[in-house]
Amino acid sequence: MDSQLLRSVQLTQLDISKEIKKICEKHQIPYFLDGGSLLGAVRHHGFIPWDDDMDFGMLRKDYECFLQVAPQELPEPLFLQTTETDPGYGYAFAKVRNRNSLYLERVSQDSTENHGIFVDIFPYDALPDNTKKAQQLYRQLTALKMILKVKVHYKPWNASENTNKKRWLLYLPARFLSVFMSKERIVKQYNRTATRYNSSSTAKYYAQVAESFGHWEMDRSFFSSRVELPFENVTFSAPSDYDGFLSAGYGDYMELPPEDKRSSTHGILQVELSKSLLS
Repeated sequence: MDSQLLRSVQLTQLDISKEIKKICEKHQIPYFLDGGSLLGAVRHHGFIPWDDDMDFGMLRKDYECFLQVAPQELPEPLFLQTTETDPGYGYAFAKVRNRNSLYLERVSQDSTENHGIFVDIFPYDALPDNTKKAQQLYRQLTALKMILKVKVHYKPWNASENTNKKRWLLYLPARFLSVFMSKERIVKQYNRTATRYNSSSTAKYYAQVAESFGHWEMDRSFFSSRVELPFENVTFSAPSDYDGFLSAGYGDYMELPPEDKRSSTHGILQVELSKSLLS
């Protein structure tokens, strides 16, 4: 994407995010800026200039509340995308999409899911304090994610032009197992596994977008209070200790990456914005 198109995409995502904020405030659902969006708020007071998505996080109970009310509250052309609302969708977290747009990702180009411009919403679940149990949890969830993705015709081994093409070999067992498992069974087993420790007072939470052990594990204390941070022309809720949160996720987050690393990692193939979005 050139800079002008990227900015149009960002502003569309910002409009979606404002609707998410409106719903959360109306229904008193705690939420927070997450990932690169939180980093952008702190370091750039808005989007990271080369970033092409927005991320929010919620604790699981708050996430489930949002899933209950969002379908009735979201104005057209927005809709809530989950594994339940879209048969072709294959992630363990929700998106809010604009159905009057196209944002085609390389990884999901062969799926039947809606491909509109989106904002991610990640549920956070409790991570067991026992290292062996935590590692086992990640292994189980990783396997189920792989099976779910290939079930809906995602191609994670083709996520970008730079992806090692031999990576598809890792998905052969998942492709075999997906033949014998319904999508409903995979999702049910995933959710049961992901929430296994939520009734325990563990020290850390982890986001369902995390792909490997030790990645994006956050101290329980980060979720105890919120602060409003400016983001573009609006404010969004964020962890009060956003410095600790971002340091845990990124290390020295205020240091800009090398110029050759300042690009999107989402493998976007095609973008179309309706005239109403550009007006």
